[in-house]
Amino acid sequence: MYPHEYPGALWYDQEEVDAVSKVISNKSPFRYYGVKCDKEVFNFEKELGEYLSTSSLSNNNQHNKVYVTAVNSGTGALEIALDVLGVGSGDEVIVPGFMWISSISAIIRARAIPVLVDSDQTLGVDPEDLKVKISERTKVIMVVPMLGGSSKIGEIMEVVRNVNNSRKKDNLSKIFVLEDCAQSLGAHAFGIPGSSQTSLPEGYYKLGTFGDIGTFSLQLNKDITAGEGGMVVTRDKELNDRVDALHNAGYIKKEKNNINWYGDIPYGWGHGRRMSELQGAVARVQLKKLDSILDNIRKNHSFFEEFFKKQGIKLRKRAYQNNPGDTGYYLCFHLPENLDDNTAISKGREIAKDLKDKGFNVWFLHDFEVHIYYNIEPLVKKFPMNDGSPWEDPKNSFHTQYKYDRGALPNLDHLLIRTIGLNMPSKMSDNTRDNMMNDLLVTLKNLY
Repeated sequence: MYPHEYPGALWYDQEEVDAVSKVISNKSPFRYYGVKCDKEVFNFEKELGEYLSTSSLSNNNQHNKVYVTAVNSGTGALEIALDVLGVGSGDEVIVPGFMWISSISAIIRARAIPVLVDSDQTLGVDPEDLKVKISERTKVIMVVPMLGGSSKIGEIMEVVRNVNNSRKKDNLSKIFVLEDCAQSLGAHAFGIPGSSQTSLPEGYYKLGTFGDIGTFSLQLNKDITAGEGGMVVTRDKELNDRVDALHNAGYIKKEKNNINWYGDIPYGWGHGRRMSELQGAVARVQLKKLDSILDNIRKNHSFFEEFFKKQGIKLRKRAYQNNPGDTGYYLCFHLPENLDDNTAISKGREIAKDLKDKGFNVWFLHDFEVHIYYNIEPLVKKFPMNDGSPWEDPKNSFHTQYKYDRGALPNLDHLLIRTIGLNMPSKMSDNTRDNMMNDLLVTLKNLY
């Protein structure tokens, strides 16, 4: 069995043990107070904000502050973000068909209607199809950089800024951008952040900081992990105050002299999704290791990228070729274009099975469980919430124009049945790498 796709967990050592032991010794696992609360979560938020606001590739750090609120899961981060952005009945949220089910479930739980947008060769949001899918009901555009690979976020933000300028003239509400970066912490891209007017220059910025709000996950499969956990990030101080309120009890904190630890200014109904000090302590240690983890993943990705190119095999297109900034978490390679759909599906499954039998962590994307819109049965069949929402809500009667069966996104559908994703480990010896390469050669020679 080759190394598992648990990047951060494979880097656990005595540092994480000591960090957790300290919290337990202090008898203070709650983030706000305790016998001796060392504010691990607060410090993690501060340190992650500093990490996200800087880039070794750019001097664009002026006015580049990023606020962070740590929560108990990536799914919770999404639900809080949509709540803060005011999403509800009668709204549409544009979302790619290649994501994780939580991207969809958060929209449904907000009582809004998901609108699928097609993908380009990056497997991310296609800026051109995005222009077509935006309507007067669009409230949020969710961008999901899957498997560590960036979408064309710079172009996407330009599209949104142009649309928002037009909407402002027509007295229509602003469209927000939510980046679901659960699988891409530490990735960067090129462009200008901001869904409307912005003071930031064009340059390189971390994913999650281009839109109005970004979310991340600390679940086991992520670049760094605390087992579970999530983060909500934004450049907007007012949005950050709302996130802080809703992740807790629903009260906004004053700048100083708060009477209550949870805040004094009523804002809304809180979610109660606080991160524990145990999670925060582990996350702090892992954050210090993030760049080293990504350096290793990217190094392994580059090695196998060259290997596939030498075999004449086409790879997933990078959004930004000169300096892609992807984490390298998965390497995606394509089957020959001349295969018909049925042959491609059969061939993709055959290759994936053979590689899995050899011990690889690999997926034929067409069968990538509930990462694919048409594999999410509750979406395809429009399962309702307990009160029938969102489908039975009169404000959402327009949902009948949207279908979620396979065929809704022609370009993505075409790519999914011709793409295999291969996990790139964060720790791998030269011997393991050579064995992987030899096993790949055998499979490709016999089955590709």
